[in-house]
Amino acid sequence: MVDKDELSSSFFPLADEFRSRDFPFYWVARLNAKYSADVDTLLKPLGLSSSKWRILMILHEHGRLSMSDISVHAVAKLSTITKIVYRMQESGLLKTEASPQDGRVTEVELTEAGEAKLDIARQVTSRLVEKAFADFSKQDIVYINQCLSRMFHNLNAL
Repeated sequence: MVDKDELSSSFFPLADEFRSRDFPFYWVARLNAKYSADVDTLLKPLGLSSSKWRILMILHEHGRLSMSDISVHAVAKLSTITKIVYRMQESGLLKTEASPQDGRVTEVELTEAGEAKLDIARQVTSRLVEKAFADFSKQDIVYINQCLSRMFHNLNAL
C-alpha cells in the first residue's frame, strides 16, 4: 500500500517532483524494448524474431496449447499470434490441429524442426541473458521476479 508520503515521491506521476528515471515502468519499458531489439538482432540470421522465439519457448515449456493460450502467455493479441503461428507452420517449426475437445479451437505444438531451431536459439540468446545478469546474484533475480510478479497481480486486481 502506498502511503501519503510516497505519493509525493519522484516515482509517483502526480507528484511535482516526478522524474521518469525514478518511475519503475520507465525502466520496464526500456528494458523490454532493449531486450527485444537485441534478441531480434541475434535471431534474425536464424530466421527468427523475438515474437517467434517467445512462441517457441512457450510451447516448449507448456506443450500443446491453443492459439488463445499462447496469446495470453506471450502477452500479444490473438490476431498477431495467429499470423505468426501460421508463418511458423509454413516454415515447418510448428504444427496446428483442431482440438479434439472443441473443433473450433486450434491447438499448436512444436515440430522436431521447431525443437531443433529452439535449441540453437537458446544457445544464441543465453549469452545475452548472461550479459544482462552479469552482476546479479541468484537472490537478486528471485527478488526482481517477486517484485514484478506482485506488481502484475496488483494491476490485475484493479
